[in-house]
Amino acid sequence: MLFDRISMNRFAIESIYRAVAYTILSVAVFIYYTDETMRLVYWTVPIASVILLPISIKTFYYLKYKINNEAIARHCIFVFDVIVAALAIASVHFSLVFSLLLIISLIFIGSTFKASFITTVALSAIGITTIYLASISAFGFKNYFNLNQIHLVLYSFSCFLLFLGSVSYFYKNYLERVKKTKHYYQEQMDRYVQFSTQLSRYAPKQLWQSIMSGETQAKIDYKRKKMTIFFSDIQGFTELAESLPPEELAFLLNDYLDHMTEIAKKYEATLDKFIGDGILIFFGDPHTNGLEQDAKKCIEMALMMRQQMHVLRERWLKMGFPELHIRMGVSTGYCHVGNYGSNYRMSYTVIGHNVNLASRLQAVADIDEILVADSTYSLVKDQFICIPKQHLQLKGMQNPMNTWQILEKYTGNTADMQQWFDYNYKGFHLLLNLEEIQHYEHTKLISILEKMTETLKNQKNITTTQGVAKLTLSDEVIEILDRE
Repeated sequence: MLFDRISMNRFAIESIYRAVAYTILSVAVFIYYTDETMRLVYWTVPIASVILLPISIKTFYYLKYKINNEAIARHCIFVFDVIVAALAIASVHFSLVFSLLLIISLIFIGSTFKASFITTVALSAIGITTIYLASISAFGFKNYFNLNQIHLVLYSFSCFLLFLGSVSYFYKNYLERVKKTKHYYQEQMDRYVQFSTQLSRYAPKQLWQSIMSGETQAKIDYKRKKMTIFFSDIQGFTELAESLPPEELAFLLNDYLDHMTEIAKKYEATLDKFIGDGILIFFGDPHTNGLEQDAKKCIEMALMMRQQMHVLRERWLKMGFPELHIRMGVSTGYCHVGNYGSNYRMSYTVIGHNVNLASRLQAVADIDEILVADSTYSLVKDQFICIPKQHLQLKGMQNPMNTWQILEKYTGNTADMQQWFDYNYKGFHLLLNLEEIQHYEHTKLISILEKMTETLKNQKNITTTQGVAKLTLSDEVIEILDRE
């Protein structure tokens, strides 16, 4: 356990490593002078090691934690190593094998902290100067590059192999720790992403992305912006809630909200909240494509929702649920949008006159109707087919309001003005989306429509304007005979 704790501390390992290295250099000097009478000068390397090792450790901690510069601290540590190594080389009179292996070791160690060219030159100068001064003052210049010290040669190779083995061992452990650390942080990141994904479902996607990217701060704040507001609900849902079991009601509501949310997501709308079966959506914050483009996308979303509601209604009817319809209201104007509440709990929402107006329009809209205010109509009138509605006196509004019903998208080309048809009458329901139909289905669909048209014509021919079936000639003869 103690070894594991030490192995986790990089500088502790390096300090032990350096102490062992200084000891090895001291022993090498003693081996070199085994055949000579012991002199005080031979203790130069051990004495320098004992003095410089603690000084280097204190210097490292001072530079790293006081000056807050670990790079300079490691360079200074290496200066002490170079001085001790230079003293050892001078002590053995530059014994060739020992000196070369020691220089190779120093070069390898220096490469680990990526010393610059200037640093390398400076360290080389310090080493050469130390060797020169030590030779002048203590060891002299005789017997340089001596190869006759077989014991020192064997000792040098043994220590160099030990150096390589220890480097390999610690490097392997280092890679394992890096791998474990990477795996740990990857797990934490996966958990973070998973939690973020789950939490993002409780807030608008655009808001969540803005907070995560740092563009928006989670604090009480709001701003005034011109935006497009959308309200919708299911007509008659409140009455339906009183008659359906909770499980069936929950299924119906979640199925509806799931499909509507996907459509809102497709058009990059900001989903504010669900209010029972009601949905509040707005365009223009936290991201906007321009007021006109936001209004256009809102109406396109509403048309898609109405189309999807027809599909859901047919499916629900087959499942035994009653016929349900959607009502939608849209308004454009200035609102206040932002975070409301307290530091303990806040909600990102939109408030203002136009929010209330969109809600009122939705409340008075007919089934499957998209009712928009004058402000929205002026932005989309050239892109959608709109028909004026009668002036409405809305609740909470002082004056009657001009309102418009959105029928469908208008492309400006008479030939393709209608890209989809949506007609629903008693006994007749046509839902045709030309954008979704594949080219190879045209022939089959034309055949079906022609058959339907022929059937309607035949029905018309045998029915009076009052809806009564016409009598044939044989029927009239039989009626006359009965009278007689």
